[in-house]
Amino acid sequence: MNIRSLRVFLPLALLALMLLTGAVSISLSLQQQGHRLTEEARLSVLADVSRLVRLTSEGMGSTSSLVAAEVAQIASRPQVHRVLLLDERGTVLNAQRAAWRGRSLKEVAPELVGARLEQAMHSRMPLWHMQPDGSRMDAVQSFELPLQNDELRSSRRGLVYVAYDLREQRAAATRSEVQARLPELAGLLAVFLLMAWWLGRHVTQPLARLDAAAKALRASDLSVPVPRGGFTEIDQLAGGLEALRQELSATWHAIPDLLFELDARGRYLRVLAVRPELVVQAPQSLLGRTVHEVMPADAAQAIQQALDDAAVSGAVWGRELALQVPAGQRWFEVSVARKAAPDHGSPTFLLISRDITERKEATVSLQQLNEALEQRVQSRTAELLGAKNEAERANDSKSEFLSRMSHELRTPLNAILGFGQLLELSAQEPKQQRQVGHILSAGKHLLSLINEILDLSRVESGQMTLSLEPVPVAELVEESLALVRPLAESHGIQLAPMPTLPSACRVRADRTRLRQVLINLLSNGIKYNRQGGALSVHIDVQADTVRLGVQDNGMGLSAEQQARLFTPFERLDADERQIEGTGIGLALSKRLVDLMGGHIGVESEPGQGSTFWVQLPRSEDGAVPAGVPGAPGAPGTPGDTSGNAPPHPLTAWVGNAHPQHAQAAQRPDCTVLCVEDNALNLQLIDHLLGRQPGVHLLCASEPRQGLRMAHELRPHIILLDINLPEMDGYEVIARLRSDPATATIPVLAVTANAMPGDAARARSAGFAGYITKPINVATLLAEVERLRPAAPPATGL
Repeated sequence: MNIRSLRVFLPLALLALMLLTGAVSISLSLQQQGHRLTEEARLSVLADVSRLVRLTSEGMGSTSSLVAAEVAQIASRPQVHRVLLLDERGTVLNAQRAAWRGRSLKEVAPELVGARLEQAMHSRMPLWHMQPDGSRMDAVQSFELPLQNDELRSSRRGLVYVAYDLREQRAAATRSEVQARLPELAGLLAVFLLMAWWLGRHVTQPLARLDAAAKALRASDLSVPVPRGGFTEIDQLAGGLEALRQELSATWHAIPDLLFELDARGRYLRVLAVRPELVVQAPQSLLGRTVHEVMPADAAQAIQQALDDAAVSGAVWGRELALQVPAGQRWFEVSVARKAAPDHGSPTFLLISRDITERKEATVSLQQLNEALEQRVQSRTAELLGAKNEAERANDSKSEFLSRMSHELRTPLNAILGFGQLLELSAQEPKQQRQVGHILSAGKHLLSLINEILDLSRVESGQMTLSLEPVPVAELVEESLALVRPLAESHGIQLAPMPTLPSACRVRADRTRLRQVLINLLSNGIKYNRQGGALSVHIDVQADTVRLGVQDNGMGLSAEQQARLFTPFERLDADERQIEGTGIGLALSKRLVDLMGGHIGVESEPGQGSTFWVQLPRSEDGAVPAGVPGAPGAPGTPGDTSGNAPPHPLTAWVGNAHPQHAQAAQRPDCTVLCVEDNALNLQLIDHLLGRQPGVHLLCASEPRQGLRMAHELRPHIILLDINLPEMDGYEVIARLRSDPATATIPVLAVTANAMPGDAARARSAGFAGYITKPINVATLLAEVERLRPAAPPATGL
């Protein structure tokens, strides 16, 4: 039985408890009485058996009148069922009934036949036994039978058997116990009635009132107060229910949504509406009616479809519909959730309707604004795309301008520096040598200015590319010091020895650009130092960084001067002190160090000298192999535009006294074809190569002439300018490589193109070397000597 009400369950539980308590009490009492009765019967039956055994053992004989009297006395008690004296063959010697005497045991007491009889016959102790149900108890013990005529000692034994029937005695004891317990059961019943009344007044009735309030809440009647009082637990339960009622009431009044409970056919079961003007009809009039009766067909169909979908999936959200309500035409967002019914009934559905009219209007306005914004974005995108294209064209124009300016500036410098180097070789008088030195110094200064301006422009335009790799610090510092040592000697500056540093210490940087930065700092430390001053390099190795410091003992810098130090073309007081420079070196160095992920700065005080430092991330990965371009001790590569590769002395290539001329004189003659459209450059190359023994120069001023001469004359080496009329040098070398007659002739690029990537592009096109203008005479002669045919091996007689 499924009992749901405490008003029924608690009395029944108390009644059951009372009955159980009485039953247990009586059961325990009867059990104790049964144990007592059993023990009394056991002692009695054993005493009866013992008396009969003693009488027979004292010589009375089993048939004596005294034994017969004792048997009769024992049998007179009501619980005695049977008294027997047996001989060794099982014949009844004496019994409570005379009819049993002389009969066999099987006829009188068949239960004694068997193992129990044998056990008793061989034992002198009494054996007692009680049936499992406690209704019968018996005892048996052996005794010596009297001596016969020829016996000295009796060897025959008989048995005494006494049996009790305890059923009537036990029944009487049970009746007596129950009658004695009746007053106690009456007291328990009175206690039960009192407790039932008390529980009904203080427990079940308050719970019933709480149940009525909960049913009102379930019916959405939030105005019914929850009764308080009673036990603490019941009062706390009532307080929680009251708090829930107030919270639901406040929450429902704070939420502008409408709540409906409907069945599967759309019938209204409950309506909660804080704003009745949003309901199609008065809320109370909707109860019992369906949505199809109160709504337009399309809206009712939408609600019914939402109910059907929620019946399958459990819940649906975001269904929108428009309705004409007392407040006007409104948009609603409907959400439906399936609600399981109690007692396995048909499920119902909770429908929440939210007024989204303002959101709909805002969405329409936002859509209109988005369309207008998209039009503006498209227009602005077109403008930005045009500006981007214009910026790209301007950037391309800037790159083209830089390339053109580099070419146009290097071309006259090529003649100035080239002929200046020739004049330096031929000048005999000291005055002429000084004048030629001024020409070369001014030309080199102008070339350095051009290189620095181009580098700075490439950095600022994002066209500078670096190759970051582990660079050995010690080797780079030693190489840089070697390059600036002649400048230090000419200014009377003493270079301190380089500090000892582990060879494994490396920084992650671009080797060429880091050398350029370090040489710039060292050159400034020499030029801005005191007369007879000193210059030193300090290296501080940390866990993750390496800091290089160049310290001089010059005039020092003020804080205001330090703030302007890394600005392009800022030379501070260098012009007043007539110190040579461009004002670009430090600005370019800062940008290069930034690109390498490092920092550059200065520490200085007026009159105390200055320390310029560069801090770069430390790298322990890999080693820079010796002998590769850019590595310490490696020769300057052809086409090195940095200006830092140490040139070969001109005297190594000019003059018959040098061993190289003796070796060149032994080589076969070499024919060099120079394809160059500038007459001054042709004249310069003619003067340079004309001094080399065995070298014959052929000149062509236009590409087609050069191709024809190369095909017909088969020169050993071709010097080819890149910027030529009608076709550039790349098309010329492509045609040379496609002609079997000229495919193997080495071609050197001699050009004023010094922009990034020019040398790599030339090598990939098949040029054997790349020499930039202004021409470094030593480099040009070294390349010609490298590509010149070797002398045939000497033969003996």
